[in-house]
Amino acid sequence: MKFRKLLRDHFFLIAIVVIAAYIRFIGVSSVPPSLSWDEVSIGYNAYSILKTGKDEHGRFLPIDTFVGYGDYKPPLAVYLTVPFIAVFGLTELAVRLPSVIAGTLAVLLTYLLVLELFRQEAPSIKHQIPSKHQAPKFWNLEFENWNLQAIALLSAFLLAVSPWHIQLSRAGWEANIALTILLFGIWLVLLSRERPRVLMVCWMPFVLAMYTFNSARYVAPFLALLFFFWIRDKIWAYKRYALVGIFLGLILLAPLMPHLVSPEARLRFTEVNIFSDLSIIEKSNDRMAVDGNTFFARIFHNRRVGFGIEYLKHLFDHLQPWFLFIRGDGNPKFSLQDVGQLYLIEAPFLVYGIYRLFAVDTKLAWTLILWIVLAILPAGVARETPHALRIENTLPVWHIFTAYGLIALVKSQKSPPEADQPLAEKVKSNLVFIVYCLLFIASFSYFWHNYFNHYAQEYSAEWQYGYKQAIAQMQQFEDSYDGVVLSEAYGRSYMYTLFFTRTDPSAYLASKKSTFDAAGFYHVFGFGKYRFTDKGIGSFDRGILYVALSSEAPGGERILSTIKRLNGETAFVLFDKP
Repeated sequence: MKFRKLLRDHFFLIAIVVIAAYIRFIGVSSVPPSLSWDEVSIGYNAYSILKTGKDEHGRFLPIDTFVGYGDYKPPLAVYLTVPFIAVFGLTELAVRLPSVIAGTLAVLLTYLLVLELFRQEAPSIKHQIPSKHQAPKFWNLEFENWNLQAIALLSAFLLAVSPWHIQLSRAGWEANIALTILLFGIWLVLLSRERPRVLMVCWMPFVLAMYTFNSARYVAPFLALLFFFWIRDKIWAYKRYALVGIFLGLILLAPLMPHLVSPEARLRFTEVNIFSDLSIIEKSNDRMAVDGNTFFARIFHNRRVGFGIEYLKHLFDHLQPWFLFIRGDGNPKFSLQDVGQLYLIEAPFLVYGIYRLFAVDTKLAWTLILWIVLAILPAGVARETPHALRIENTLPVWHIFTAYGLIALVKSQKSPPEADQPLAEKVKSNLVFIVYCLLFIASFSYFWHNYFNHYAQEYSAEWQYGYKQAIAQMQQFEDSYDGVVLSEAYGRSYMYTLFFTRTDPSAYLASKKSTFDAAGFYHVFGFGKYRFTDKGIGSFDRGILYVALSSEAPGGERILSTIKRLNGETAFVLFDKP
């Protein structure tokens, strides 16, 4: 009886969450077509933790960071992957399930978050959205505020079918998990207005997000401060609960602090930031020299001015229409390349939603705008912009504005229901909603068709497709050889070998030959009978099996197997010296 009541009262929400789960789970082992470098690293380190309690570098249960390739990954995603590997083995499914589940939960949390954002801050929202008559009842649902429920449900639905969120939820990206954790934290903060005891735990998810993804280490404190300011009156009224929560958050953060101020953390920042770009300094010096190094030349062409302008360029890259609505991220791992991060049909309702919300609730509108700005600010220092992964924390806000705009526009267009109203008038009164639904269905269908029918074939190379197939072939031949040499031309072949051969972590630690280069990145030259080279095949010996690019074959070789990408191009060849 309770289940039937739950199903009746929350039918639309349950349907949206089920749709979100299906879209993210179906065929996730094969689309995307292969595991990325980061995914195999997370998977094998989780496998190593499961088997030995140590990571690939021999560190016992690290809680500050996983060294990985020298990129020092936050640890939470690895630990969340451990139970799935325990159940499903070292497989693509096990590595991607944490992100699939996080992506599905984000849809539910978006619904709950919208209810909290609008319910208390805009209690008269049913009057703020123009409406000429009372909204109809659907499926016997008795909503106390139909407009609020509609905005929450539509926001969740837009996120459920978002091309941006779908693509990041179907691969093992730490950023996707961090987003869900941040949404949970923000929802708890807003919930604490009615349940003050929640103040004791609401800050902990923000800290956990910092253990999940590098960008979240900057975004999480910003968002925590934003919503801390939002509920400042409650915090002051319940200082005891708030102080306990802040204290617990600081305790949880303590193990991470040494790494955040370490040279290793600065290495990651140095790798990706624009401030280490010497060309900006050279341009500044050249212009000052041309102007005779005058006082004004040193002001106008100061390197700090140059870096400031460069930062603003990179910051506003993330707001360009071609990125948001037309092509998306230039990296095919984050975009189909012919669909924006958001659907083009969302653009007018996004703009209208921002306009309408500023008209009726300036505080809420500014809070959502600041959410977007604060989530983008850290990404502006990166060399590669726009970057969909690093600004994923903005994602729900775009859909909240869009949902608000659509509901507001639909309500303003409806005519009073009359029993004798002609059918044509009834259709006309719902024309905006009908046209939007048709265009949205067409947009989603285009994305979904291309994603499942063409994406894997067109972009298999970007996903390092071929490693799994080459290593499977290698295992069939390797017992007949004294050793195996694998090319590093596609990068990190050692980790793909560890993952797909399911090498025992203890055996790997005992036999590996590795080093850190001058830039701090980690390289493995070999373990067991495997050797890895990024300098070409070099000497070509009998009794050795080679796995390399066809262009690396030295001539006179005997081809044992050829591994094709999904578009028919050759990825690897297996050969030996006859």
